[in-house]
Amino acid sequence: TECASVIIENTIPQSIKEKLAEKYIENEEGFVIEIGAETKIYGESRNAVIYALSTIEQLYDNNNLYCGFLYDCPDKEIRGYKVYTPDEDHIEDFKRIADMLVYYRYNTVMLEIGGAMEYKRRPEINEAWIKFCSQFKGRSSETLKVQMYTYPWQKNSIHVDNGSGGFITQERMRELAEYCRERGLKIIPEVPTLSHSDYIVAAYPELNERKEDKHPDTYCPSNPKSYEVVFDVIDEVCEVFKPEYINIGHDELYSIGVCERCCDKSPVDLYVGDITKIRDYLKKKGVKTIMWCEKLFNAFDKYGAPEGGADRKDGYTPALYECAGKIPKDVIMLHWYSSLVSMDEEERVIRDNGYKMLYGNFSAIDKDEYRRGMGHSMGAVTSNWGSLEDEYMQRNFQYLNIVSCAAALWSDKYDDGDRDDLRQLSKKELYRRHCEESGNNRIEIIHTTDEHIDYKVFYDGVFIEDEIYLMGYYNVIYSDGTRAQLPVKYGYNISDKTAEENCSLYREVQGAAYPMELDGYMYYKTCYKNPYPEKRISGVYFEALPGKNSEVIVKEINFA
Repeated sequence: TECASVIIENTIPQSIKEKLAEKYIENEEGFVIEIGAETKIYGESRNAVIYALSTIEQLYDNNNLYCGFLYDCPDKEIRGYKVYTPDEDHIEDFKRIADMLVYYRYNTVMLEIGGAMEYKRRPEINEAWIKFCSQFKGRSSETLKVQMYTYPWQKNSIHVDNGSGGFITQERMRELAEYCRERGLKIIPEVPTLSHSDYIVAAYPELNERKEDKHPDTYCPSNPKSYEVVFDVIDEVCEVFKPEYINIGHDELYSIGVCERCCDKSPVDLYVGDITKIRDYLKKKGVKTIMWCEKLFNAFDKYGAPEGGADRKDGYTPALYECAGKIPKDVIMLHWYSSLVSMDEEERVIRDNGYKMLYGNFSAIDKDEYRRGMGHSMGAVTSNWGSLEDEYMQRNFQYLNIVSCAAALWSDKYDDGDRDDLRQLSKKELYRRHCEESGNNRIEIIHTTDEHIDYKVFYDGVFIEDEIYLMGYYNVIYSDGTRAQLPVKYGYNISDKTAEENCSLYREVQGAAYPMELDGYMYYKTCYKNPYPEKRISGVYFEALPGKNSEVIVKEINFA
């Protein structure tokens, strides 16, 4: 329908509430839309109006806009996306993702700060952060060598993608925060403390908990100077964001009770004491504390190896699961271990100890006992530990997670039984977005390959390398002799013909491609923007790069 005008009312009239009867839920993010020649939006908050407008846009984009009456409200209080701070070259990528979050009715961005924001009181942090990250620049997987294979003890993942190994000014950070606020997105800064504090100990090596570590990642919780630095960092973050919450990290802690100040103290007391100090400081500032909470679980992987807060019995990392219940009850737990601990254990450790919680690193389509878990959760944050660039977003499942989690977190009906429907909906929606971005004059190709490259995530300094993934080009020949080349890239717009549905290879291509099973094999429908839409195409053929011998099998070519 064509709307002559849109009228926005800042309240939902009592008459409409009575009309909805038991369907109406008191929720400040809920809204009513009446679509007709004159469209009316009713919402009792600014965010409610934003979500109503986003809903109209979604209905229009999917050809479902109709005249009628629509009432809706979200199921979960926090619907979030966790990202790194962008550098100057990726500001527009950040804004693009923020706009995408608004479209899918998210309300929260969790933004990792670390060394990626200017510190005016502690400029040496920024200097040291750049120097620390520079040793990994341009060397794919170098960070994994340090994390996994250089030392006999376990180490934190190394977040060199944060700020792309640099930092942005406080002025620029305020601009990003304002960009989000204008769109109804609340920012929760993540300030890694104790663990993942490489940006701090790189600047102040005397605070390093493990003196023999040449790539230190943990400060000493027994050194008063640690908190002088931490509180200065927190002060500047609070000045910039004026946040309601701060995530203080505390995940992947492997070095504690090691240095001469700490070696005679209980690791549990050190861990709880550090959290309590920071929580108390934030509380005085009127800020609520969130923390990653896997250390509260006595967890083991499927092979029986200790994880989380279990005693690794390696002489390096002691048990910390006894911290559960000793941490202040108003600390909100960000739980990302639901694949390693049962729902019973999750409830025993978190709910039964009186904590509020959020799911972190969340994937709705992978969450078992979804409705049971959401029953005691404030919501969830799906997480990006890599770049905001388009190809990285797709191949790290970020677009897939954004779309699928948005649908699940909004709905009060979604549960495990709807998983297959959610997967199909998400796949269809991602390909629709890609086609829309390619414009009306598209070249659509259904193809597959006998190539196989094992899937991996592109996080923590692991890069997408064209020499590995770029297979060749489609040469497009136009009737006047003009030629154009369209890239064929494994993992982006084509994949293995023997991939199984919902495996990593199948998920990786969703966005630029639409996986489909044909003739017993997996094919991938992809579309390209036609470089010369005004010209008539006389032929298309694939040309492999020199040294690339894998076959590309073309099923169908269409011109939109």
